[in-house]
Amino acid sequence: MGALQYVLSRRAVDAVNLAAEADPALARLIVPTTTFSLGTGDVGNSLGLGAIGAHALVREMQADTFRFLGWDYMLLPIDDPCASHKVDVEFLDTRKKNVFRVTFTFEAGVIVDASGWRRSYESGSVAPVRD
Repeated sequence: MGALQYVLSRRAVDAVNLAAEADPALARLIVPTTTFSLGTGDVGNSLGLGAIGAHALVREMQADTFRFLGWDYMLLPIDDPCASHKVDVEFLDTRKKNVFRVTFTFEAGVIVDASGWRRSYESGSVAPVRD
């Protein structure tokens, strides 16, 4: 499960990067009916389908970095890697201090849905631990 989560999370990041560059290779990672949406507060907003929706997502996010969590749990076997699987990836716009947690749904290894929410955040350093 850990390897699958990693591969799908990287694939989601690759799709966002390809959409930002308007790269035709995006068609390998999404289907024309892939739905994209991004909410703010308590209001969801549909961004469109396929490449148009992917481009709208990256324009809305204006992200300059990403992160996703690893699978740090017990090893679980995968019955069908081509079945429906979901991964969460956070994209950050560090200039405006917005984070976008996007859930990507994959079927047969391609993205069929990407739904996320915009949230503001604060970050900073903490004091080091003294021994």
